[in-house]
Amino acid sequence: MGQSIVIHGLIKKRAEIAGQHRAAIKAADAIKDDLAAIDRALLLCGYKDDPKGIAPRGKYKQLFGRNELKLTIINALRVAPADDETIAAQIMAAKGWGDDIHADVLKRVRDALQRAQTAGQVVQDFGPDGCLWTIAERATQPAETGS
Repeated sequence: MGQSIVIHGLIKKRAEIAGQHRAAIKAADAIKDDLAAIDRALLLCGYKDDPKGIAPRGKYKQLFGRNELKLTIINALRVAPADDETIAAQIMAAKGWGDDIHADVLKRVRDALQRAQTAGQVVQDFGPDGCLWTIAERATQPAETGS
């Protein structure tokens, strides 16, 4: 008797998954039709290359708010000079993120460091420990007194 309950449950689950599969195939066919229509429109508008050669693009996953990453990096560097790996690890620990997005966070940290270097906010220091990033020391000019 116990076996018939298991079989009944498996039949029900298989029917659910088969329905999901059918819906997914129908959705994929609709997307394929949309792509074909856009390809035809591109050719009609004079596009010379093969439209299938256009690389697919995924959605951008926003991990940080406006200026959040830059400010977090600057605050981390105020404490001590650090390399990009250490900064990414600190950010991931502070946010409570797992290692599954480590590569994405590291790439974003490296890009943000490059932008900050171009803006003159941070500098690279190649020392015995490798490449460390530090806050750029601004040349302070003494204020002239007009008395």
